[in-house]
Amino acid sequence: MTVKETSNLLIQERIKELRDNTDFVSTLLESLVGYAIIAADFDGNIIAYNQGAHQIYGYAPEKIIGKQGIEIFFPGEFIKAGKLQQIIDELIEKGRFSCEGEKVKKSGEVFPAQILFTLTRDKGGKTVGFIEIVEDLTERKKVEEANLRIQHLERELESLARLSPPQRTTATAQALGLQVLEQSSPDSFDHLVGRYGDLMELALEQRAFKVRHDISGDLQDMAEELVFLKAGPRDVVKVHIAALKEKTGGGGVNPARAQVYVEEARVMVLQLMGHLVSEYRTLSMGAAAMKAREKTQKGDL
Repeated sequence: MTVKETSNLLIQERIKELRDNTDFVSTLLESLVGYAIIAADFDGNIIAYNQGAHQIYGYAPEKIIGKQGIEIFFPGEFIKAGKLQQIIDELIEKGRFSCEGEKVKKSGEVFPAQILFTLTRDKGGKTVGFIEIVEDLTERKKVEEANLRIQHLERELESLARLSPPQRTTATAQALGLQVLEQSSPDSFDHLVGRYGDLMELALEQRAFKVRHDISGDLQDMAEELVFLKAGPRDVVKVHIAALKEKTGGGGVNPARAQVYVEEARVMVLQLMGHLVSEYRTLSMGAAAMKAREKTQKGDL
């Protein structure tokens, strides 16, 4: 019998012994979906491996149990730096260890994870190994990143609105911010939020299916409506934020979709702000031209 065959035989005997004398296997067999649960001895040999681990890591149980060590689920540099051994040492000392870290799938993909180690004892109370429970944090991290992008964009837009403070010296400046549309005309505000949200959906469709929609033209129409309502930059910001929160709020939106909403909305709000400024500039120039004509007519009289 070769050394490898002898080693495999010893591992299989250890697996049988642990199954016969410990109570962790029944817990593993309950198979907590969404969590990778792996039991190992202190040599790192994998003794048990649940369905959640199969789903997260991609390895079939028959390729893992008794055939691989737990180190295959950690980045190579993590192992080389001796960090796994540090975890085991602290685990033995304290009986429990938890952290956030990186794990590795069968495909080689590295993913963020919440990791918990706890010691395993046999029915006599002797420490015989440990259990590792892992939660894949990939989707949660994407949601957090999308939320951070949204918050960053909100701050940018608020800063942009503050760059155009209301001035009380002219009628045009009064139109550019004195009234808060959300308070002065809540029905109109809600209508604009819904309309803006519809344009966000068209922007997503345009990106996903390579179709063309006249989003800029629709934003031009919105700008004209905003001018009619005497709305200003702050109102544009509020409409944008309200629509974006409706599309990404509640935690039910796919993180990738939420990210696209943020990216498309960034372009849309700048376009809408530009159309609004252009509309007010045209309105102001028209008012100035009218006053000049009136002055000329009075002079002729």
